[in-house]
Formats: sequence, structure tokens, C-alpha cells
Amino acid sequence: MCRSITFFYVLAILASNLSYAQEEQAPSCSTLLTRKEWRTLTHSEQAEWVGAVKCLASIRHERLSLTKNQTVLGGKRSLYDDFSYTHASVDHSAHKNAYFLPWHRWFTHLFDTSIRYTCGYSGPTPYWDWSRDHADLFSSPVFDDSPEYGLGATGDCEEADCAVTTGAFAVDFELAWPMPHVLRRNLTLITGWYPHERPQNRTLGPDFVRNATEKTTGDFFRFQHAMELMHNHVHDFVGGDLAGDCPKALPEEDCRGMGISFTPNDPLFWLHHAQLDRLWSEWQRRHPSNFAAFSGMPLTAHNMTYPRYDPDVNVDHQMPFDVQSVPVAPRTVLDTEAWPLCYRYTDEQ
Repeated sequence: MCRSITFFYVLAILASNLSYAQEEQAPSCSTLLTRKEWRTLTHSEQAEWVGAVKCLASIRHERLSLTKNQTVLGGKRSLYDDFSYTHASVDHSAHKNAYFLPWHRWFTHLFDTSIRYTCGYSGPTPYWDWSRDHADLFSSPVFDDSPEYGLGATGDCEEADCAVTTGAFAVDFELAWPMPHVLRRNLTLITGWYPHERPQNRTLGPDFVRNATEKTTGDFFRFQHAMELMHNHVHDFVGGDLAGDCPKALPEEDCRGMGISFTPNDPLFWLHHAQLDRLWSEWQRRHPSNFAAFSGMPLTAHNMTYPRYDPDVNVDHQMPFDVQSVPVAPRTVLDTEAWPLCYRYTDEQ
């Protein structure tokens, strides 16, 4: 049985276990996987993770479109591309609502499970603590140019549409969404996209992170709002695919409205979202009232007409994940050290 089929078999088992857990006591974790900051991994561990990502991108198959008639898209897409398709198809559930953090916690877990079962990855799951690099994001170790273990730096935006030319993803890493293209980045603190724009790293320093975690006790709504600010600024700083900036060859009318839908194209997506998940996990364990806090409303609401407030948010809401997984409720992913997640973060400096 090929590994790609094996992975979907594993997902089928997971789906049945999730259904079982709703009626019976959930299984316990036999072991906990570790998640570590990228710069604490050895070069060998970094290269192993890079190799697993490229492995997933090398396994190609036919993929149904995102349209209602579910036609087969022309050409072959990779198992890596599938995550961008999923991200796009359920964007309404993944962003700008109370389900942002729990949705991405499960999505990141699905990707980690995929590279382990499909490509045999066995090392730590990496995250990028950008707060350690906020003063000089351009020099962060995640932008190393090594062809074996580096994730590469900014792209060539003068002659090659911001194509990444360094690191392990500079060659043989073709992406299919929203059209065939190579990985693209445009590192910049000022994008020029917004009026009165301030540098993207203004929310990424330790002080901002500390305020976000220490001054929001029990208030999931306000904590998540701070996480979304940091989330957006990293996406905008990296630019290119991570910012949802369409390739120049794509007609503007075809690109309009895509925005953040294909941001998982950039492998940095997984390190960035693991960092956000780590901050949420730390916040949960900081105070008893944080752990199971989940709400579409702040503890003290002011303008009740604010469109982001959602009094109907429910911890048992079934979040969709396209073909990657059965729907999952936020309640299922509140505890990273319990089944079905079974992982913990380490803070090696």
C-alpha cells in the first residue's frame, strides 16, 4: 500500500475514533510529540523536515475543483497543494471569526500528521518564534540559504516575480495554486498596501506578546484578536505566496478575491501557525480561566453592533476541513496534550 493511501486510511481511522469519542471516553495519548523552535533543531533535523515537505509536494494526483459541480481540475496536483485548496475552500471558517485559532490548530496538526504518515517524518514539529527576531526579521535563521536545510530568503522581485532563489525550496518545488508557479516571497516591513501604514514588526516583539497574554485573562475574544494582528503582520512581511499576492501571470480578474486563500503554499506557513498555536497553548496554561475559554464575545463588550461579535459561537460547532478531515469541534482541540492531538511545546533557547 503506497504511503499516500496509507495516510488517508489513517484519516479514516481518526474519523471513526472522533465519532467514537463523542459517545465513549476518548483514547489516551501513548506518547507526546514535541514541537521545537526552528533554530533549536540541528541542521540534520531541519533537513529532514524540509525533505518531508518536498516529499509531500512530489506526490501528485487528480484533484476535484472547489466549484459546486466538483469537476476534476486539469493536470496533476500534489498532496502539498491539497492543503492550499483546503485552506481556500473553507476560508470562511478559517479566518475573521472565533474559530481562527482552533481551526488552524487542527489544520496544522493535519499537515504534521500528513508528513509523518505519508513521508516518514519522525523529528520535532518546528515553529518560528518571530518575537526573537522582531528587531531584524530579515536576518532570522528561518531565512537561511542552505540548499539542504534552509528555507530561503526573499525572492527576486526585479526580474523573476519575487521567485525565491535561495534555500532548499528554490528549485524542484512547483506549486499549483492558483496557477503553476514557483515559491515567491517579498520581505518588506512596509508593503504600501494600507494608508498610514506602520512597520509590520510593530506587533511582533516580546512586549506586545507579553501584553497580549497577560492582560487578557479569561478573555478569549481579545486574546485571539491580538493573535490575529500578529498573524496578519507576519504574512504581510513575508509577502509573495504567504501574503496571498497572486503571480503576475495570473489575470487580475482571476486573482481578485483570492487574498489569503493560498498562503499555505509557503512552508513558512506551518512554522508561523505553529508559533501562534504555541502562544495560545501557553495562554491556556497561564491561568485556569484561560484553558477552556472560547467565545465570540469579549468579557466586557462595548459597541454591540461591532460585526466581529458573534454570540452564537459554540464550542461544539463542527468546523469543516474539506477533504483533509471530518468536521471537528473546537472542544476536541482545546488540550494539545490530550488525544487526538498528543503534542507539547518545548522552550529551548
